Amino acid sequence: MTDDTNTGNDEIEGQIEGMARDLARTISAAPSGQRERLRDMAVHLLRDEVEIQPVLSAAAVPSGTVNPFAIGIPLILVGGVMLVLFPPVGLMLFGAAGVMMLWGVATVFLVRRVP
Repeated sequence: MTDDTNTGNDEIEGQIEGMARDLARTISAAPSGQRERLRDMAVHLLRDEVEIQPVLSAAAVPSGTVNPFAIGIPLILVGGVMLVLFPPVGLMLFGAAGVMMLWGVATVFLVRRVP
């Protein structure tokens, strides 16, 4: 950051701190039964009025790029263990792994990637 940006940020922070002190004094001057309600109202008004825009990161992580083939690998491993302990569940996991792996291979060959 440059010195100009830091100076601008310091100025804005000073203004916000001053306004917060003024608001705190005003709320403290109110009758004691209304202070909590006034503080909650001030917080809600501030949240409603200030728009926060999400910061776009330079290195965005692509989402949804996991190939179903990768899910089939642990299913085979767990299916092998379950085949010994409880064969119907093991066979079901082997079947699910086979479907996931076929789906993953089909995805590689059939889906066009847009650069």
